[in-house]
Amino acid sequence: MLEEKLAQIGFNKSEARIYLELLAIGPQAVSVIAKRLSLNRTSTYSLLRALQKKGLVASYNNSGVKFFVANDPNSLVGYIDRKCRTYDYYRTELLAAIPKFRSLMAQYTFQKPVVSYHEGIEGVKFVLYDTLTAKGDFCAYLCLHKWFKSGMKDFLLEYKDFRIANKKIPLKAIVPDTPEVRAFFDKNYDKDDKLTQVMYMSDPNSHDVFENEMNIYNDKLAIIHLERGEEYGVVIQSKEIVAMQRGIFEMAWKGLQK
Repeated sequence: MLEEKLAQIGFNKSEARIYLELLAIGPQAVSVIAKRLSLNRTSTYSLLRALQKKGLVASYNNSGVKFFVANDPNSLVGYIDRKCRTYDYYRTELLAAIPKFRSLMAQYTFQKPVVSYHEGIEGVKFVLYDTLTAKGDFCAYLCLHKWFKSGMKDFLLEYKDFRIANKKIPLKAIVPDTPEVRAFFDKNYDKDDKLTQVMYMSDPNSHDVFENEMNIYNDKLAIIHLERGEEYGVVIQSKEIVAMQRGIFEMAWKGLQK
């Protein structure tokens, strides 16, 4: 049944089998996955890389060996949302099936943080869209001046509209206090918008804080680097790290309220 759901949104049979296997057994090396599914090792690696580009699988190195791990099943919804409207018909069905996908993960628990690296502008877009899987509000240090220079301002506005109108996800953001940033919020955000709370940081020593963007949501910490030609995103999945970063953010937020 779950293979069929994945096929409906564009997975081939081998991709579906690998994704479901990773959900069930947790992080594994390519050789282990290939052996368990009776697949060629080279083909398995290519399939894993394809799943990684879709944002559904992450990887990390341990003692010189690369391990692959399935991302939370909510990433399937994010995958559909990024695919225009091609798979809209199946979205409701997939949402209903998410608990069944997640039940496969009950057989193991993550022992270490899972880190995934997403290169280039498309990687940055994937990481930002992954924040739309947030359950409840999420926190962010937004480097808006970097977005303006990156040439992706239109994408940022498209993301903002989708977060507010479609997902209705509340955001608490700390941003640099500059005329350009204030003008951006005044022009593009409704004054009655209850889903976006902003605190401006005017400390002259805060420049380094906004060299990279940081988003804190679910059990993930997403860092976005927007230097032209060097764009990338990094997602760290760890309840402990996220709890610490969320606590630091809340302290900064309270400090700015004074």
